[in-house]
Amino acid sequence: MPENIIAGIPVHFPFEPYEVQRAYMEKVIICLRDGTNGVLESPTGTGKTLSLLCSSLAWLRTRQSEVELNKQKMQQELQKPTSVASALSNEVAAAINKANNWGVPKVIYASRTHSQLNQAMRELKRTAYANMRSVVLGSRDQLCIHPDVMREQGNSNKTNMCKLKVHSKTCTFQQRVESKKDHPDFRGPTVMDIEDLIKVGQRLKMCPYYASKELVKDADITFMPYNYLLDPKARKANKIELNNTIVILDEAHNIEKICEESASVQIRSSDVAMAIEDVTHIMKNFSSGESVDTGGDEPKDFTLDDLTLLKEMLLELEKAIDGIVVQNKAEGATYPASYIYDLLGQANFTYGNCATIVALLDKLVQYLMVASQHTMLRKGGSFMLLSDLLNIVFANKEDVMSKVHLSFKVHVEIEESKQIKQTANSKSNNGWLGKGNNTTTTTKAAKVVNFWCFNPGFGMEQLLNTQVRSVILTSGTLAPLKPLIAELAIPVAHYLENPHIVDQSQVYVKIIGTGPDREQLISNYKNRDNPKYIRSLGQTILNVSRIVPDGLLVFFPSYPMMNQCVDAWQASGLWADISCRKPIFLEPRGKDQFTSTMEEFYQAIRDSKGACFMAVCRGKVSEGLDFADRNGRAVIITGLPFPPLKDPKVILKRRYLESNRTKENQLLSGQEWYNLDATRAVNQAIGRVIRHRNDYGAILLCDSRFQDASQVQQLSKWIRGHLGARPQSSPFGPIVRELRQFFKHAEETMVKPDERAVEPLLQSVYKEEEPTLAPISQIKREPGTMGTSKFQLASELATKVEMTNSIKTWTPADYISAAGRRPQSQTAPNAMDFMSRLNSNVTSIDFNCAADSGLVKIHKRERSSPTAGESLASQAISKKRYKLVNADVAVKMEPGASSSQSQSNLKILSGAPTQSQLKDAPESRTDFLREVRSVINSDQFRSFGKALVDYKAGGDDAFETLMTLLLNVLGAPQLRYLLQGMRRYLKNEHKAEFDVRLSSLNLF
Repeated sequence: MPENIIAGIPVHFPFEPYEVQRAYMEKVIICLRDGTNGVLESPTGTGKTLSLLCSSLAWLRTRQSEVELNKQKMQQELQKPTSVASALSNEVAAAINKANNWGVPKVIYASRTHSQLNQAMRELKRTAYANMRSVVLGSRDQLCIHPDVMREQGNSNKTNMCKLKVHSKTCTFQQRVESKKDHPDFRGPTVMDIEDLIKVGQRLKMCPYYASKELVKDADITFMPYNYLLDPKARKANKIELNNTIVILDEAHNIEKICEESASVQIRSSDVAMAIEDVTHIMKNFSSGESVDTGGDEPKDFTLDDLTLLKEMLLELEKAIDGIVVQNKAEGATYPASYIYDLLGQANFTYGNCATIVALLDKLVQYLMVASQHTMLRKGGSFMLLSDLLNIVFANKEDVMSKVHLSFKVHVEIEESKQIKQTANSKSNNGWLGKGNNTTTTTKAAKVVNFWCFNPGFGMEQLLNTQVRSVILTSGTLAPLKPLIAELAIPVAHYLENPHIVDQSQVYVKIIGTGPDREQLISNYKNRDNPKYIRSLGQTILNVSRIVPDGLLVFFPSYPMMNQCVDAWQASGLWADISCRKPIFLEPRGKDQFTSTMEEFYQAIRDSKGACFMAVCRGKVSEGLDFADRNGRAVIITGLPFPPLKDPKVILKRRYLESNRTKENQLLSGQEWYNLDATRAVNQAIGRVIRHRNDYGAILLCDSRFQDASQVQQLSKWIRGHLGARPQSSPFGPIVRELRQFFKHAEETMVKPDERAVEPLLQSVYKEEEPTLAPISQIKREPGTMGTSKFQLASELATKVEMTNSIKTWTPADYISAAGRRPQSQTAPNAMDFMSRLNSNVTSIDFNCAADSGLVKIHKRERSSPTAGESLASQAISKKRYKLVNADVAVKMEPGASSSQSQSNLKILSGAPTQSQLKDAPESRTDFLREVRSVINSDQFRSFGKALVDYKAGGDDAFETLMTLLLNVLGAPQLRYLLQGMRRYLKNEHKAEFDVRLSSLNLF
């Protein structure tokens, strides 16, 4: 690789660095050389990560060479035949070796998520420094390969199950670490990411989680998430030493929030009540002589006296929380930081006994992890929450209490939960086995006690006190830099605000203040519910989707705003219009659904050369995902994502800034912070599009507030350059014309991008499936549904067609004659012409004339004319629906037939897998109901909702009514996944009968 001398250090870079990359690497090297801190901003797409790794490791390698040379000289001096040197040689050599590897620093590279760390490690493998030893630290959720642990739900349960097996010495994977840690397969590779660690662990039958810790000591660079670095307890558990260490915080635009959140904690009345209940159950087991086999012969880790004392303290804590006065139930009550110590002190939780109680709680969690496998006991989640409370509150040493009082606040809210009812036949609540009279009842409101940190510099100061050599904060969206440095309160010697690497002609940036109908586009609180605004925004996206090639990203201020727009556009038909241009994908909240949805989006780009992804600012899509080249040619920002104005945490943060800002510390005012928080989220979302030197794309800011000077000044420097000195919104007409010219010119002049490989993370979870008959009636792209079959595309295009003709059947032969083609012609019909033939009242399409094999006919559900009383939403739901049926099965579709009747008559081709075999019902109740609504008609959905309400308040009769309706509405094979998904909403006493009914269904 080419060698470049930068700041006196030879740096091997994969190619000749651009000027912005050279400037960036020079700042990094100067910070490391001088042992100072730096804040460096370089826009996304400028090769920031590659520059950061190459420059830091180049300096480290040079430093290692210098130290090795000095070491050899010293050893030569010590070998001289002098009695003094001979006597001291061994002692001196040992002392120097002990002093942090002869004084050579280590590098810690921290980022927000493991996906960002994996991207950085892939960059490292491309460089000349891939032979330097590196390791990534991950959680048990990512690295554990023990089948019993992986069966647990949630990271905390997996952690406790792992600790239990290690403690009881029943994990053979962990026991092999000591004997296998020097194996060539493990020590050989220099760069080991999560995937590499798991593969080696499975091959050697060795625990990757514990084995990775063995590599930390000898690693030149260690990759880890922020919380491993900022949490003192996590640092200790992972054997991380920060003395003389270079700490690189990448994607540091979120570092203030992360510092605040890592020092904050919450406890609920219900958590304390559950902890009391869990202790009571354990005490009952002890008193009745029952025991739990922990797999070893060691004595019990706690006694009945320990449990009795803990329960008394918990009862006192519950009493103290019940006694908190909250006069304004809507806004809650705020107290100084000292209040949390007084509150815990009333229950005798103090600095003196905190460590002992936390140790006891950990032992109880392990006990319940075993007991829950044999009984109905919980797994100790309440104990873990209480342990977190004590660890965070008492982590602040008594000598820094003055800073704690300035940086923290206690906020108490009313907990939204069901009231605990007292039964008449319940046993006495008094006595040491009872819960006492202090539990939350209908007369006492349950509360949430929040211990919030508002000073990110508090956590950063603790990091600096570990004697780190240098701290480098870097991201694509740090500006403005001075407020960031002021809040973190760190001494910074070097700053950098890089311009972008691309030319002006490669980016098109405009503020769109009005839609095609000249309605003002402004997503503020007063206007966001305005139907005219929502319709105009949808029309804007529709018009842009007609021009932008390939991938289009649309970012909303929040999930509620996105869902509101989606619902309105589906009802009005705009959703179907946009879907005709580009299949639409929505950002899901679940981790599993997110991975599959992203793969489906990338696949849609490769297959149909176009897709629209609707996401939320501050969501996963806006934070670090790669939409380079065809994956993202334009980004639309629909509004400014301000934090909730009346949120107690936002209110207190603004008060903290107002009360602590001075001319010397240069803190922002409360309003300035509020505006900046929204603009930084916008900057991050914008950065998804331009990802490298030859990339190009459009940025459309669809909110008239972007014209305000205060908002423009907080945008990234490179974006401000495109908007000009006095940015103004442009009329929609000229923007459409300019946008079309921009993409036409870019496609003619820019280098065609290579086909990008699928991300390894997505490849690992994406499985090729056999072609299936997806339910064509599913129009809305819900997370986890591919929906790329030709028949489903046909259905999506057909949803906007009105029944203007009276044609009842249609075959491909009709198209041939209609298109003026002779039967002997071999030219295939054009897909769009094919769809144009569906713009009629056709009840069936017979393909049997086109192929000898696969007797298939498409039958279409009739749509009756809506009555005057039907809503627009109901009309949109009763769109045309097509179903694939076996031609051997006679399905007679009369004009008045209901959709439920047509579903019951529907038969699936023999041997073909159904959609229910491939899909899972959405986990979210809102998403589940939305999907049900999209596959049944309005009358059925109205009956479905009424049956659910009746069932909630009724008994067995209501269950029978509900089951009858479910089997009628969701009984078709392709809807069975929704029928199965209904199980979670049933009462426990009805689930067994539901399973029997479901298993007896003959759907094939």
